[in-house]
Amino acid sequence: MGYEVGESLKVVFQAIEERFSKPILYDQYGLEMLLRNLSPIEQLLVARNFCKLPWNIGSLRVLAVLQASNVLTASNYVLSQENVEELQFILNDFLEAEFEIIRELFVAAHYDKNNGIRLNDVLDECLRSLYTDLLQNPKVNDLKYLNSITKHAPSDFVISMIQKHIRIVLELHKSNTKSAFASFTNWINEGVDKIHFTKRLYNNLLRCSEQEAVSYLFKLSTFEHFKEWKFYFILLQTIASNCTHESAASMRKFFKARLVEIAAIPSRDAMLHLLLSVRAATATTMDIDKNITAYADWYKQNISDMKFVLKVEEFQTIIDLLEQCVPYEAAEDYIEIHATFAISPHVHCGKLVQSYKSKCKMQLAKIKAATKGCNENDKSILIEDSE
Repeated sequence: MGYEVGESLKVVFQAIEERFSKPILYDQYGLEMLLRNLSPIEQLLVARNFCKLPWNIGSLRVLAVLQASNVLTASNYVLSQENVEELQFILNDFLEAEFEIIRELFVAAHYDKNNGIRLNDVLDECLRSLYTDLLQNPKVNDLKYLNSITKHAPSDFVISMIQKHIRIVLELHKSNTKSAFASFTNWINEGVDKIHFTKRLYNNLLRCSEQEAVSYLFKLSTFEHFKEWKFYFILLQTIASNCTHESAASMRKFFKARLVEIAAIPSRDAMLHLLLSVRAATATTMDIDKNITAYADWYKQNISDMKFVLKVEEFQTIIDLLEQCVPYEAAEDYIEIHATFAISPHVHCGKLVQSYKSKCKMQLAKIKAATKGCNENDKSILIEDSE
């Protein structure tokens, strides 16, 4: 059935189109008054007309008024668009202003069973693009939109937002475990000095539920073939540097339980994960020596004295796994702790401990020799350059 567009509806169409090209919506009240008395069918026609218009500098503010007037929601607008590239450009505007728009989109993606998959796909791509841009230019976005989407939101929604954002950030970089050991210090330093959006992510979202964030990080990082080490380190370090005592205690509890689990179900990959995770979680200050000391304290309490917690067979398992991890070590400070800290052995386990510590010392010597060689090469290059 057709519907004849009357003069009053044409006035609404014209009012909307006039505001599309203006960066500031000066007469918002006037537009709200025009929309207030529309019938349901007129609201539908206004919404359809808006969805067909090319996106312009004033479109976001007009859409905010349409949404507040129950004429057109952000999610319905997104679902009406077929040009994927154009849609991503539009979503960038959503993230920068009129945050009730992006909030509605996140809410619909979470609760709309019929359209949730498509909306989540669109949002994931939008966030992926945003965080990739933030790596190049931290000033692209200050992530203030996060404050809006979590304000007065139910816990299940907030947790969903935390998990979505963590997952997207982790995907920004992939590497194998060997590279994770070799690059650990550089990545942590980069996270502290150069990458700023992770701190904003913590302040604006993750701190809403720190323990849920940490728990999800640990869950993802313990999956088989995990490769998202870089931002796992950076996010874990960011949380550990700012979190409450309760959250810090929760991390320590996880590490302790993880060691006991590894002793019962041996896994070299799990041990590698534990060693790296503890290093990230203890790198909480700007003082490197304090961070190394914090790791050394953990090592003493959990490895040096593990005979008081683990049975003989479990003790032997942990020492064997630690020995398998030695070739991965690339940082002098950490392997030196392993090489020098005493481990109280069970009866008849002394030689096993000696063998492990001997391999640690050999690895330490190899790292020092490699470092010395690099330093000597650097000096020779400088001499050649000066001649």
